[in-house]
Amino acid sequence: MSLTIQFSTIMAMIGGGFYLGCAVDTFRRFNVYWKGQRLLFYSLEICFWSLQTLVLFYLLFLVNQGELRLYIFLAVFCGIAAYKSLFATTYQRLLEFIIHAMKSCYQVIVRLVRLVIVRPILVLVHSLLAITLFFIGIAFSVIKRMVTIIFFPIRIIGKIFYRLLPVNAQKYLVALAGFYSKIENNTIKRWKSIWYKGGSR
Repeated sequence: MSLTIQFSTIMAMIGGGFYLGCAVDTFRRFNVYWKGQRLLFYSLEICFWSLQTLVLFYLLFLVNQGELRLYIFLAVFCGIAAYKSLFATTYQRLLEFIIHAMKSCYQVIVRLVRLVIVRPILVLVHSLLAITLFFIGIAFSVIKRMVTIIFFPIRIIGKIFYRLLPVNAQKYLVALAGFYSKIENNTIKRWKSIWYKGGSR
């Protein structure tokens, strides 16, 4: 291995150690979100360190075809030490700023989606529901009046027929009419409650 390759390898591994320090701080910053879940915590730990090993080995492979020497590990530790002593505080502040900026952007996007998409859809649905209930109410009123008009002659004939019936039969019909009136009143009350709820929306 020539001196040029050795020097390139040392510099690359120092850069790799610097990268590893940044990666560890980034991983530790997000570690708090899954620290309580042991299975996920250990799985991510294994995946993280496996990925960093592959990254460093790939970097080493690009420089010297993957030949391992003792000074390579020393260069990596030097890179980590340089990061910890010189750039760790600055990077952590920068990382917090980026996380805060991403959270703010996410909140703005969520608010825009609610304002531009979700709220108009809800207003449209409520309006359609109110219009539908309004026309159903009109149709119900028209049908009720039509039924009243149609059955008006029948009611007159029924009253005449009712007066010709015996007293016991009249009492039975009165009881039956009272039962029908209760059903009709309950139906009207339920319909009005549904109508007012739909209109208030």
